[in-house]
Amino acid sequence: MSVAYGENGGRLYDAVFLDVDGTLLWTDLDVEGYVEDLAPYTRNGDLTVERAWGPVWKRKSLHRHIEENIEHRTEEDLAGFRRRNAGITASALGIDAPVEVLTEMAERRISFNPYPESEMVMEELLAMGCRLYVVSNWDLLLGDVLEDLGWMDYFGAVVASAVVGIEKPDCGIYEEALRISGSPKHRTVMVGNDPVTDIRGAASCGIDAVMIDRKGNDQAHEAKATLPDLNALPSLVRG
Repeated sequence: MSVAYGENGGRLYDAVFLDVDGTLLWTDLDVEGYVEDLAPYTRNGDLTVERAWGPVWKRKSLHRHIEENIEHRTEEDLAGFRRRNAGITASALGIDAPVEVLTEMAERRISFNPYPESEMVMEELLAMGCRLYVVSNWDLLLGDVLEDLGWMDYFGAVVASAVVGIEKPDCGIYEEALRISGSPKHRTVMVGNDPVTDIRGAASCGIDAVMIDRKGNDQAHEAKATLPDLNALPSLVRG
C-alpha cells in the first residue's frame, strides 16, 4: 500500500484507536479446568469437556456476556448478570452448585493473553509520538483487565462500550473517543479485527481503519490496509 507522509513528525496519524480482543490479545477459557472444578456438582452423569464446550464457551455463555455487556452499566448490575449467566450455564450442563461458586470458577478459568508483538508495537508507537486509546465493546471491568496486564500506562484513555453506553459500530463511540483524544479524524486511525464493528464502523464516521486479520479469512473493503498482525502497524502509521 502506498501512502503519503504525514505532516507531524513524519507521521500519517497522531492518534491510534485500538480494539482489544482479537487485536491486542486473545481471550481463552480453560474448559478442561472448568469441567474439573465443576465435576463434583454434576447431576446428569459425567461432565465432559465436549459437553461443556458449547454452552460454556463456543456458543452461549460467552456470547451472552459479549452481547449484553452494554446493558449492565454499574458494577452491581454486572455482578448480577454474571451470576445469572453462570446459573443459566449450570442448568444447561446439569450442575447443582451455589451461584457464587459457579461465578468464581468461571472467572478464574478465563485468561487474557497478549499477542507476542502487542507490547513491542505499542511501545514503538509511543516512541514515535503517537497517542494510543482503547476503543472496545467490553464491560465495565476492561480497565481492570488492562491494569492486570500492566498496560494502562500505554493509553491516554480507555473507551469501553458499557461505560459510555454506545457500542461499535455506532459512530457515537468513535465520536466520544475523538472528543477525549482531541484528535481530528484525518489524523486518527482505528485498528481492529472485526470487519463490521471496527472497520466499517470507523470508516462510516470518517476515520481511517486498519484491519488485523490474523486468520487470513476476513474481508474488509473499507479498510485502508489489512495486516496479518500488528508488526507492520508502526510503519503504516509513520507513512
